[in-house]
Amino acid sequence: DASVGVLRTALRESGRRILVSKKRRHLWLMEDDRVVFDAPIAIGRDTIFRYDGRTWDFSTPAGRRVVEGKETDPLWVPPDWHYFEKAVERDLEPVRLAANSRVRLEDGTRIEVRGNDVGRVNQYGNFWPFTPGAEIIFDGKIFMPPFGTRQRQIPEVLGTHRLILGDGYLIHGTPEEDSIGSAASHGCVRMKNADVERLYALVDTGTPVYIY
Repeated sequence: DASVGVLRTALRESGRRILVSKKRRHLWLMEDDRVVFDAPIAIGRDTIFRYDGRTWDFSTPAGRRVVEGKETDPLWVPPDWHYFEKAVERDLEPVRLAANSRVRLEDGTRIEVRGNDVGRVNQYGNFWPFTPGAEIIFDGKIFMPPFGTRQRQIPEVLGTHRLILGDGYLIHGTPEEDSIGSAASHGCVRMKNADVERLYALVDTGTPVYIY
């Protein structure tokens, strides 16, 4: 079992390091052989999502990573699967917007991309940007804001702090603290905001992370 090997390696190591047990849904911060801090977590939901010939694995992968970066008040920039998932849940057609896109809606208004904003132009020609994080749904379609626009950034989803592990994986907080202890995420490790704030203060970039 690869997870056993990861755990053995983690326990043999010295210095400060993070251990994450998927089975126990718990995280420990260790210094040599001493536990400095521990907390319950949520992990990936271990499902496979398929859409339009593409496949995404929503499990938390075992192995060794390092903390590549740290951020407070993080904004989530959702991958494409977020919109495809919403489209499947609500029977919508996803529409990918690009720079300078203009899409006419059935009511005569239109959606436009202007610079780093996606908004709606009313019948008088006035442009109103959509609130970042709000889903843009009209005429049975969900519109996917381009990367780099404010509407592709969703606040609060990642809680108050995040540690970046690479390849899109994070240790982060969550507004859904009742999910802690379950398999609920799309692959990231979730913590209560108070817990991730403590962990954030105790680790530096470069800290090893062992997930098993």
